[in-house]
Amino acid sequence: MVKEMEGYFYSKIEQAKDGNLIPICQNSNGQEIFMHSKYNPLREAEGFVRDIDEGCLFFIVLGLAGGYHIQKLLEKCPEAKILVAEISQSALDFLSAIPCVKKLMSDKRVLISDEKNTGQKILSSYKPALHGNLTILSLRQWENIFTESCANLQKEINSAIKLLAQDFSVQSHFGKIWQKNILTNLSLAEKTLDFSQVKKEIKEKLLTEKTAAIIAAGPSLDNDIKKLRDFREKYFIIATDTAFSALRKVKIDSDAVVSIDGQQVSHEHYMDSISKKTLYVFDLCANSSAVRKAILSSKNVLLSETGHPLSQYASLYTGKRSFPHLEAGSGTVTIAAASLARNLGFTKIEFFGSDFSYIKGRAYARGTYLEGSFHSKSNRLSPAEKSYDAIMYRSPLIKLSEDRMTTEILQAYKESLESFMKSKNNDFCENEEYGRFDLKDFKSRYCKELKSAFRSEKDFDENSFATTTLLPLCAKLGKGSAFLAYLKTLSYTERV
Repeated sequence: MVKEMEGYFYSKIEQAKDGNLIPICQNSNGQEIFMHSKYNPLREAEGFVRDIDEGCLFFIVLGLAGGYHIQKLLEKCPEAKILVAEISQSALDFLSAIPCVKKLMSDKRVLISDEKNTGQKILSSYKPALHGNLTILSLRQWENIFTESCANLQKEINSAIKLLAQDFSVQSHFGKIWQKNILTNLSLAEKTLDFSQVKKEIKEKLLTEKTAAIIAAGPSLDNDIKKLRDFREKYFIIATDTAFSALRKVKIDSDAVVSIDGQQVSHEHYMDSISKKTLYVFDLCANSSAVRKAILSSKNVLLSETGHPLSQYASLYTGKRSFPHLEAGSGTVTIAAASLARNLGFTKIEFFGSDFSYIKGRAYARGTYLEGSFHSKSNRLSPAEKSYDAIMYRSPLIKLSEDRMTTEILQAYKESLESFMKSKNNDFCENEEYGRFDLKDFKSRYCKELKSAFRSEKDFDENSFATTTLLPLCAKLGKGSAFLAYLKTLSYTERV
């Protein structure tokens, strides 16, 4: 017997007329409900799957009970993965006495979770790029009696799907660009600096005793220029790429600049000049033209990774990290710059221009690459202000004060930065050893693991690290594109 907080609980297991075992739920008044047909639970389960789309590759099912509906779902969709949610771990232990449930628990296609862990299970197991749309089902008897658990699970599912949808949207837009940039930048890696040496030199010069000034390109940066000039020796300036050009225009050289954007527009940040005093830190996903220019003009280039699976694979494939990991939240270069400061050992961090809002109708500080671009194209019918307004009004505005507006996305970025700064865990291990990246060895190992993971177009290991590296590209190419992503990546890797 398993008692839960809700009115009903699993009380006993009895045999149906056809010999199969079925669980029974009971409430405090002693009222009992059979979770499946008392006569033929397998025939009843056929009705559960009758209208199911056979092409669906991922299901979330609320209610395990005797598992007969899950068994029939597997028979109809043998290539699908099914996540089954129950009210608690104790309920799962109770139900495991049923042979059908015990068999499902050993099936690799079936993931079984209690209520509190379902959201995390969705995030770790559902891969939109591979599985496409998911289908949510519920066992009718289970839904009717466990109403509170059902409502809680719906919230967990919606929250997880929202996070995955945001991530998938970005991947579907940038997946191809990222894959190409990573592999191209890896071909340049042997011309870049070793992070251990960079960190050592900064510590030897006692630079970490300074305050790390993280410079974003928000409008308030204009008011901070004087402070940065007057107290320049107090700060180790780490600029975001957009702020870098703005600082250069007012004769302030950054000690470091961070770039994570893979788009060609990122190259614009470095068009004016490359300072030989600056450390250029690029995410492996960053625009490869910008990386190449920085390498040709300055020897102070450092590559990093911010979580793309291919970047992580390239950094860790030997067991020793080759590139420092920078946190970037939901893709925010300001967080990446702050993460770099922590990686380098700075304990004091101060932010400039990180407004995450529009101030007095302005989106950016003066001197960014946008200023030159917008003003060069402006005329009486289409002034530069129109281009800035297009940036501001691309999402619904939220009024913060008379002269300050923000958006839901900018607020999310701000919250992500605040969460990062509250975290007490540093991004690095003080004594972690870094190894030099070897392109030839990487290509050999990566291509071998890709070929091992993909036995044929339909037969591949979706949980292998090599397959995971393809997911952002799959998001761009569309459902069922895993084999195509494999062929494209294998071909490009061998040519790099």
